[in-house]
Amino acid sequence: MARLMAALALAYVFDQRTEEFAPGGPSSEGTSKTMNLDEIKKVALKKIEAFVLSFSVPQNFAAAMVSSSPKALGQVAEAVRIPEAGHLRCSAAEIGRFVAMLRNPSSILKACSAFALLQFTIPGGRHTLHHTSLLQNAGAPRALRAAAAATTAPVEAKVFAKIILRNLEHYHLEALN
Repeated sequence: MARLMAALALAYVFDQRTEEFAPGGPSSEGTSKTMNLDEIKKVALKKIEAFVLSFSVPQNFAAAMVSSSPKALGQVAEAVRIPEAGHLRCSAAEIGRFVAMLRNPSSILKACSAFALLQFTIPGGRHTLHHTSLLQNAGAPRALRAAAAATTAPVEAKVFAKIILRNLEHYHLEALN
């Protein structure tokens, strides 16, 4: 859970244009702030990627990419599930930010966002209905379909997006009944 929160914090920081917060120019050591920021960003993105990939079971992802069957998607969801994440409750602004991150050109941030949203929509979570409602209101299905179909997105982001869409459909149908 701590690793999830750390990855999300890094993703939040580097999702924005960090140059707005630390404009280039000489620092006290004579090197540019932009250069240091770029180095920090590379390290942070590598840490986020390592975190997301630590949950990757290649056989499960390959099966989910080929068939997208409920069984294959369920195996991935169970392998990546962080039970404690089901206790977190996000605001509409936070969910909106995750949806915006799905549109980020950085494939690592896209995968991290999809990973987080998956955690919040896995059935049985304490606030799953709350999160699925916020995702619907934020227009997430469109962003998720785009992420699932993006040719440049990592396999993990594509599969996570498919699972989230399945979860949203499940809760939408449940709400209608």
